[in-house]
Amino acid sequence: MPNKRNMQAMIDAARKDLKTQKQSLLDQAMGLEAGDKAKFWGIYEGYQKELDKIWDVRLANVKKYADNYTTMTDEVADQLAQSALNNERQLTALQTTYYAAYKKAMGAKLAARWLQAETAITSLSMLQLLSNLPLLQ
Repeated sequence: MPNKRNMQAMIDAARKDLKTQKQSLLDQAMGLEAGDKAKFWGIYEGYQKELDKIWDVRLANVKKYADNYTTMTDEVADQLAQSALNNERQLTALQTTYYAAYKKAMGAKLAARWLQAETAITSLSMLQLLSNLPLLQ
């Protein structure tokens, strides 16, 4: 299990990597013309602000897991599990809202492409972060 300083460094690196690489990955995945790019990124700015709040909870859960790993109680494990499940529901609700916004502004095909790319990038980011954590004993 990483120590607290290493855990914080890992979390900070994951967040920085996500922010710096995500825009480029989305831009490539979307393949939009210049006029559509402005519309796309205008909508995405609102999405990213709300997504940051969801990631704050995810990262707080990782910190809490690390802090309690060697002394994990059923109560703390349940709190972490419930928080993770709620966090996933919030992400799904957020993506549902923004899928509708993209669909209205750009059509269903581009909205679905955004959702596909966004889901892949988010999943890879979570895998990168969580693959460094041992399973609960």
